[in-house]
Order: sequence, then structure tokens, then C-alpha cells
Amino acid sequence: MNATSPLYFETFLAECWKNGNRIGRHLLYDIKNRGYTGSRTNLERLLKVWREAKNIQPGEPPPDMDVSEPVRDPDTGHMISSVVAAALCIKPRGMLTDRQARKVNALKQGSTVFAIMRGLAMRFKGVLRSRNSEALAKWIDDAIETELTATCVSPAFCAGILMPSKMQSNSLGG
Repeated sequence: MNATSPLYFETFLAECWKNGNRIGRHLLYDIKNRGYTGSRTNLERLLKVWREAKNIQPGEPPPDMDVSEPVRDPDTGHMISSVVAAALCIKPRGMLTDRQARKVNALKQGSTVFAIMRGLAMRFKGVLRSRNSEALAKWIDDAIETELTATCVSPAFCAGILMPSKMQSNSLGG
């Protein structure tokens, strides 16, 4: 981790937060004086997570979705955005750069949902290449068994699942 990441200053920031200093521009000034070279945007990303955690009331039922901790990029220490994770989820291992492969490994270790979705995505590509409708039916059954909520499913998966069965058979040569 380096001085461009607010996580480098996490201990100091946590102490400031505990003392009531929660304004991004004030915290930015404080950590800049300690050597921070990153942007306010990166700092605000971290503060957003803290603010959201603070707003969850103890008596409230948990949301109906996976709320696992965001996974950090092993190279920079920054949180990996959902957009980057989605792009890496569907990219075959052979097309990944070394840096992307490290991110994929971190995501698979840090997020069960990512690991499941990536497995489904790679199998789905194979099903499309095989043009086998039985393999598609098996893939759909397996996808349903994962019990991932609809909010986790990407549009690429929905396009294949929601296609009328006649169109699926035609597209798979059946």
C-alpha cells in the first residue's frame, strides 16, 4: 500500500472519525499534511463506506442481499469497483493481464458471489460455443440453485435466460 491510498492513513482517519471529524475536505487537509498524495475522490470512497456503516441501525433487519466487504486491489489497496469486478467476471483467464489476474484472484478469495458468478460466466461462454441446448438447461438449473438474488445477475446472463425457449433452441442449433 502506498501514500496514494487513503487506507495507508486508515488508523489516523479512524481516530479522526471517532473524534467527530467526518468532513472529507478537512480530513483530506489533515492527511495531505501527513504525506497523502491521492485524490479527494479516493478519500470520499472510503468515507462513503464508513458513513453507510454508521447509518445502519442495530434494530433494522439486514438488507436482502450480499453485503460482504468490498475487495481491495492487491496492487493499490483501493477498493475494486463493481464495474471493474463485473468486467473481470466475464473476461476469460487467458485474456487477463497479470494485474487483472491478481484482481480476479483477490475477488474470488474475498467474494463468494464473485466466485460463483465468474464460474457461471465461464460455463455460459462454453455453453454458447457448444451450441448444446441440454448444456444450457443444466446451466440454468445450476444458476437457479445458487440462489443469487436477481440484483446480482448481470444483463449478459439475463439475455440468455430470458430469451424465449424457441429462440434458445434456434440459437443453439436445436
